[in-house]
Amino acid sequence: MESTTRSVFRPVSPRTLELITAHNQDQRCNFLMASNYVNPAAAGLGYLLSNLVPVGPQGPRVSYLLSSGLEALSGAIKLARHSAVREGRDEGGWVLLIDELGTYQEFMDPVESGTEEALIPHVVTAASAEDAVERHGAVAWEAVVVIREDHTDLRNEALLSLVRECRLRGSLVVLCNTELELSAAGMFANPIDADVMVFGESLAERQVPLGLLTMSPAAHKVWHNRVDCFAHTSTYGGNVICASLVRDALERAGHVTEAHRKVLRAIDSDPKTALEYWGRHINPDIAGMAQVFNLNVDVVRAAGGRFTTRRGREVIDCAGGFGSNLRGHNPPDLVPGVLREHDPGHDYFADLERKLAGLTDLPHAFPSVSGAVANHMAVTLAALATPKRRTVVTFSGNYGGKTLFSLNLSKQGPQKTESDVDAFRPYYTNLAYIDPFAPDAVDKLLALLRTKDVALVWFELVQGAACRPLPEELVRAIDRHRDEYGYLVGVDEVLTGGWRTGEHYLAHKDVMRRADIVTLGKTISDMTMPAAVVMVSEEVRARAEKTAPTHVARLRTEFRHNLGAHISVHALEAVDDATTRAEQLAAYAELRQSLDRLCRTSKVLGGVSGSRAHLKLTMGHRLLSFPHGSTPGTLLTLALSDLIHQRCQVYMPLLAIRHRVAADREDLRELAARLEAGTKGITPVMIYRYAIGRILSAKLPLLSRLLIGGADRPRVSTEGSPTPQPVHS
Repeated sequence: MESTTRSVFRPVSPRTLELITAHNQDQRCNFLMASNYVNPAAAGLGYLLSNLVPVGPQGPRVSYLLSSGLEALSGAIKLARHSAVREGRDEGGWVLLIDELGTYQEFMDPVESGTEEALIPHVVTAASAEDAVERHGAVAWEAVVVIREDHTDLRNEALLSLVRECRLRGSLVVLCNTELELSAAGMFANPIDADVMVFGESLAERQVPLGLLTMSPAAHKVWHNRVDCFAHTSTYGGNVICASLVRDALERAGHVTEAHRKVLRAIDSDPKTALEYWGRHINPDIAGMAQVFNLNVDVVRAAGGRFTTRRGREVIDCAGGFGSNLRGHNPPDLVPGVLREHDPGHDYFADLERKLAGLTDLPHAFPSVSGAVANHMAVTLAALATPKRRTVVTFSGNYGGKTLFSLNLSKQGPQKTESDVDAFRPYYTNLAYIDPFAPDAVDKLLALLRTKDVALVWFELVQGAACRPLPEELVRAIDRHRDEYGYLVGVDEVLTGGWRTGEHYLAHKDVMRRADIVTLGKTISDMTMPAAVVMVSEEVRARAEKTAPTHVARLRTEFRHNLGAHISVHALEAVDDATTRAEQLAAYAELRQSLDRLCRTSKVLGGVSGSRAHLKLTMGHRLLSFPHGSTPGTLLTLALSDLIHQRCQVYMPLLAIRHRVAADREDLRELAARLEAGTKGITPVMIYRYAIGRILSAKLPLLSRLLIGGADRPRVSTEGSPTPQPVHS
């Protein structure tokens, strides 16, 4: 068995298996709306952290829930840089990491290019405060981040002096406790009065992927609005299983009082209380928007491709954790097939690597816990494999995540998630963007390739937000010139992989040769455990290892989560059957035909984009035609999505259809039938009235009801409709 001694995780405990088993058998919803899923487990954890973590003056502290300590640290640095930009005092986004053991330096600058050309520029690591003052005394820091070890002296005068200077400048002080164990004395103490505290996997006793970023009200204010509240979210953040395990760990460690338990019981038993506390302690602005367009769904049961609300409505789920849905909610074979059979002494990641190697034709797997971290690792491996080259080419409209490097891949994406230009600067200096839909896209690509400095061309084959494939001519050009110019090709298959978009497990294998590097995520979670992976060729692994063998070895083990790997390989084995996949492809082809017919007769729908299990409805009437991502376009899209939810009992935020990949024909036929029956009669005027009515619902309820006028009443009945069972061999 390959050594996993450097993994941030420990072997899974009987208690963890017991809690996940109970979750599955009770059919509790785990993933629904990425970091935006309002649920009691996350709300209760946010409440506890607000009480336990003393950052800033008394007042509600906000905690962002993520999937790793690395993601949480990324969030803290982003917060500091954005605050500096907003306040007009940015002098280069310089951040100091006082990191005695150099825990995070390799992630910032793996090729040792220096702070200007590092993957994450202007992050300086010093072994101590004295070292920082001696070597970098003149730098104006936007944040001082202390990576705390058991023996760290937080009363050191040099450190306190740095903290005072930081405060005088208006910058942030961050205390990072990712390296401490939950049992450590003073785990939640804050002797330097940090504005932000960062926690990692240890808060869940290293059982599950986890990261926490707890902010004072003053520190959080830059993100406290309806645009910037999306500045740092993640697919798996705030999921019910991980939040519940942390709450259980805090209880057993003696951090939960009877007064806390009383509030937690109220949160767990009352949806309004859960929403109140989730909004107060997780994300106030997202909570407000969730109420406007009914995104805060009160799910009491989730199984297969559906969930049941407290009001008894059975809803077809087309959100599926933003595309995380492979087999459906709470697969019924998870307990007997994994949780009861799990052997902590067996290396399930080796099994997963073999399985994915067969599916992708890429032999080497590097474990991750989210698509964003996987994309960061993928670019790191590409940089190590091509150390004499610097340029990374990607495309506007691409989305790659929101961690410190992956946000570079998302910077010119369709989602407006920050209200200030270059809010998180400095970005990677050698990244080139091309508009893939411009007439001269191929010419611009070739001009960059001829410089012989391109290390990596990186893209989503189908840009996820708009469900829009890259032009075939451009993809062919990327493929055709690889041998001539010697660059690597990396494809983000976090959303498109797992048979969601194409006939093959990887979507890009339908249109080009196998890429050198591929990232996978979402569906390998099996709607249970945060999971992702980077697959690379033998050449990439060997070249990267030659450059930095220690760091490559670390990447092989850092996020190696044995239970998560067991869940993933079990799910893949369950659905990897040629006959079943052919039936599913035919079922999705039939759904596409039904949706095309629906759009041709609809007064508001303009067409269907995407393919197979990765689809999106568009609005086509001239009164509804606004640029993708614009405020009116987004509001009207949310309004129509909510109308469909209420009238059809189909949950499809932003009109995206990401139902479970392993759906059966009857499942999809009912989806089409519900959409056809429920969308009849919807007009552009109705959508406008509904949007305005929902926006006014809190302040002018009578006018709101008048505008809506019953448009949101159910048009389909779900009583007695069968719930198809998850498909598995």
